[in-house]
Amino acid sequence: MNNSIIVIEHWAVAEPDFGRQHLAARGYDVRVVEPWRGAILPELTGEETGVMLMGGPQYVTALDEAPYLVDEMRFAEAAMAKNVPLVGVCLGSQMIAHVLGARVGNHPDGAMAMGYYNVAPTDEGRRYIPDGMKVLAGNSQGWDMPSGVTALAHGELFANQAFQAGETTIALQFHPEVTRKILDQWQTEFADSIGRLGTHSIEEQDAGFDEYDQALKAWYMGFLDRWFGAGN
Repeated sequence: MNNSIIVIEHWAVAEPDFGRQHLAARGYDVRVVEPWRGAILPELTGEETGVMLMGGPQYVTALDEAPYLVDEMRFAEAAMAKNVPLVGVCLGSQMIAHVLGARVGNHPDGAMAMGYYNVAPTDEGRRYIPDGMKVLAGNSQGWDMPSGVTALAHGELFANQAFQAGETTIALQFHPEVTRKILDQWQTEFADSIGRLGTHSIEEQDAGFDEYDQALKAWYMGFLDRWFGAGN
């Protein structure tokens, strides 16, 4: 087992996100791969500590516009087959759901999440997610719960928020990794989305960050340590 964690990114993020910073500080060899820029995914040996499929503006429902996502989903399948610990965040969770045969698509009312929302863990989900947690979300698509997985959390806007597939794959529809600088980037680059049904104003997002980010980051540190520690 080596200590490498492969992080697949999908956009020009303003800075390494909190998860990448935390894992690097823990001594992991964090290897960022960007297929959207033309980078080629490595061959998985099965000895990696983990793989993270991160969020981005692409859509699983528009693979003709982002054909590299097909290779990424094959990569995710390989990670699952080799029992490499895998985490999917937002778009990453949607790709995992798609691989597992679930429908991915827009909110039935055309709503979009951008702000802080409640998530409610299932009984099984309380192993990972505490009651009363508020999370940052930014998505206009979500997924149906794949068959054969363990549902971990549900949400107030998009119904499905987290699941576990087998022992080594977990999907999170929300964004615990976003730093203040990245949230600023969201508010600038995706400003046209603010005001859509379901989204929160910039002022509400800022207030949510001030109130909930510290607890969310503490949770995320513990989650990453636990999830990838199991692979060492």
